Amino acid sequence: MPQNNRDRAVFCGKKTALSLCFGVFLLVSGSSDAAFQFTNRKLGAPLEIDYRISLLDIGIGVAQAQGDVGSGQYRLTVKARATGMAGWLTGTSAEAFSMGAQVGTRVVPTSHGLDFTGQKNAFLLRMGLVGGTVSQVKIDPPLIPRDDRVPVEESHRRNVVDPIGATIFLQAQRAGPPDPAVCNRTLPVFDGVGRFDIALTYKETKPLKIIGFHGPVLVCSVRYIPVSGHRMNRPAVEFMRENKDIEIWLGLVPGTRALVPLRIYVKTMIGGLEIEATRFGAVAGDPKPVAPPQADGPK
Repeated sequence: MPQNNRDRAVFCGKKTALSLCFGVFLLVSGSSDAAFQFTNRKLGAPLEIDYRISLLDIGIGVAQAQGDVGSGQYRLTVKARATGMAGWLTGTSAEAFSMGAQVGTRVVPTSHGLDFTGQKNAFLLRMGLVGGTVSQVKIDPPLIPRDDRVPVEESHRRNVVDPIGATIFLQAQRAGPPDPAVCNRTLPVFDGVGRFDIALTYKETKPLKIIGFHGPVLVCSVRYIPVSGHRMNRPAVEFMRENKDIEIWLGLVPGTRALVPLRIYVKTMIGGLEIEATRFGAVAGDPKPVAPPQADGPK
């Protein structure tokens, strides 16, 4: 892939602030390497969400998130493709995944991957993590070193979440309405190339009704803070650093502590990019375990 296209693909995941915005440009699939393996094992709370992606109110793509957020673990796969004129011009499709554990009110990923395909380029990334620290990264084709790229320090790889895991938010309690405290946090994100922070602030709670979902959602304001791996003095980086027009709407998955994005809005250099859920499919998870039957005693 030409370097300018590769930089654009990687940075797209950053500038959209939260990883579902990679919808038209990025994606991931499993790997044969043990450190990057993905599992389809049922965890107890299946989830499937369809999204429409639009730019300047014009539909440019669709995406679907599938996964499971039950039993103290999580897995999430997102598939996206460009549609209409955008699909005809770019032939872009992508697939991405993350899997790991739920620890308190945060997710701790163990594997993350990304496959991106366009008419003239392709990009693959696999990342393994242990205890929230990046243990290995595989990128194909390799990223070409640039003098203006901010160096990534070892500390930038510790206590991080990948871009897909960053779309799963956990609240303290299972019962009750969505907790506004979920919004008041900063996510340290490492995407395999660099580190950036996503700072969220609670804005409001409002109702949302789509197919399969009717209830309150949290509206969070979002700020993008580049840390390392990005190229200095790039207009797009500065634009997103100063961008105050990013927001995410989070809905609670029934029977769990997990909230997931149902709408993401990002002001870009060419207009508003919006990802809206059109269908929400979820099964309440983590049922109480049933005690095994007791063997009959002597008569």
